[in-house]
Amino acid sequence: MKRILSLILVLAASCLAAWGADVRSVNIDVRLRTDGSARITEIWDLTPSEGTEWYLVRSNLGDIEICDFSVSDESGNRYVNDGEWDVDRSMRAKKGRCGIVHKGSRGVELCWGIGSYEPHIFTVSYIMTRAVKSMDDYDCLHLQFVSPGMTDAPKSVSLTLGVEGTDISEANARVWAFGYNGTAVFSDGRVLATSSERFRSSSSMILLLRFDKGIFHSPSVREGSFQTVLDRAMDGASFGESEPLDKGELLAIAFCGILLLVLGIVLIIWATRTYRKSILGVPTIKEIDWCRDAPFGGDILKSDYVIRKLEPVREAGATTSAMILRMIDRGALQIHKDARGRVEIAFGDFSKLDSLSQSFRGLYDMMIKASGKDGILQDTEFSHWSGRHAKEVDRWVTSMQDEGQTLMRDGGDIAGLGRFTEQGKAGARSVVGFKKFLKDFTLINERASAEVGMWNDYLVFGALFGIADKVAKELSDIDPRRFCETVYADPYTMRRVVWMSSRLSNSITNASAAARAASAARSGLGGAASFGGGGGFSGGGFGGGAR
Repeated sequence: MKRILSLILVLAASCLAAWGADVRSVNIDVRLRTDGSARITEIWDLTPSEGTEWYLVRSNLGDIEICDFSVSDESGNRYVNDGEWDVDRSMRAKKGRCGIVHKGSRGVELCWGIGSYEPHIFTVSYIMTRAVKSMDDYDCLHLQFVSPGMTDAPKSVSLTLGVEGTDISEANARVWAFGYNGTAVFSDGRVLATSSERFRSSSSMILLLRFDKGIFHSPSVREGSFQTVLDRAMDGASFGESEPLDKGELLAIAFCGILLLVLGIVLIIWATRTYRKSILGVPTIKEIDWCRDAPFGGDILKSDYVIRKLEPVREAGATTSAMILRMIDRGALQIHKDARGRVEIAFGDFSKLDSLSQSFRGLYDMMIKASGKDGILQDTEFSHWSGRHAKEVDRWVTSMQDEGQTLMRDGGDIAGLGRFTEQGKAGARSVVGFKKFLKDFTLINERASAEVGMWNDYLVFGALFGIADKVAKELSDIDPRRFCETVYADPYTMRRVVWMSSRLSNSITNASAAARAASAARSGLGGAASFGGGGGFSGGGFGGGAR
């Protein structure tokens, strides 16, 4: 039965695929001229399966006019331009011909005959006059290049936009992208917009660009400031969501990665050894022995600075978790259980933070804000709060990491340009050695001889090293009765608090990442596109494809 159902599903999928055209890709090149006009060239790689023609909708034109329309195919045949297009002709009559349907105030349709239901590569070119608008403070371009509602959505879309005679970058322009999942970035004096997944029927590609005055001399004047255009476009926008790579991209990246690894393995090993030696004083971590004492006198931010130097892609979550456990250790945060025995985090004497660095107070204050009126921090409260206050969270992450560098410099552990001193290298070795010790903490004699007074340091630095769960389990297995001498009272409470601190720290990592991605995209510096938003565009519209 399962095999029969599978066969039916495969046949059904094949039938559905046969009804629609295969639009493999759309590549668009936009060349802006100083008079504000745009020469647009679109390459449509597709296999039609119905209809007699392909058409593109261009509405919302305002004072924009479309002219110099031309079409050619994969054989280099330049199509005859009929001027006003007759939609009702046969496929044979439309073959090798193109034209425009003028729909009055509703814009135009750019049309051409498909000729046959075979693979084609159509190159479409036209000029949009007065595409760039001159505003009070800036010039802007706000166009929809691919419309939603097409009969067949393309698998991928890419667009390159440049200005004749001028490189555009963050120095003189800003870019925002809407209607699709993907990116829009500045590169080599141009804007590159690329989709990261197959378009859906609701997908489109809208670009909004802001230009400094002096690049264009467009006759199209729009009163008001650019901010009014941006505000309308941002309505409904949501930036910062990353999309997974497709299989083809993953295979290509994997192949290139293997090739680069083979070609550069000697250089990588040499560079790694040299870099590590500049931090640790020795070229490899294998040369560092166990260290049973917390590094830098138990200073979390100094230790985090070292780890971030050794692991450049490190996120802030592990550090945050360690800081929360340290505040519990010092009594600034307290552990309670509610009537049903569930573990909660409450707020103790904030004066206990006086011996800790300023970043601890910032984290403490954010946790208080998230806890609400009852002053008890529930599991999901911080996640909800950080999502609504992502910018504040990201500012705290930046200040926390900066404070670690300041503490290292003030303590004589690093000198000019961040160079590790001999004292700093010794401290860095103790960080690595203490991590080794905690990872190997399964030895019976080591666990049995561990002093209860060190347990909190073990747990705090276990969180910093990303192995808090392992350390908590090892401590629980030593002797549960010894927990009466710690702040956790029993093994369950300790493991539960470790889990809660990890949840809180993940919220901070996610909020910070979202704030940074959204900040780059919203500021127009390039980055993720927003599927929503983009209102107020010219060109485009709804529909298009085969008919």
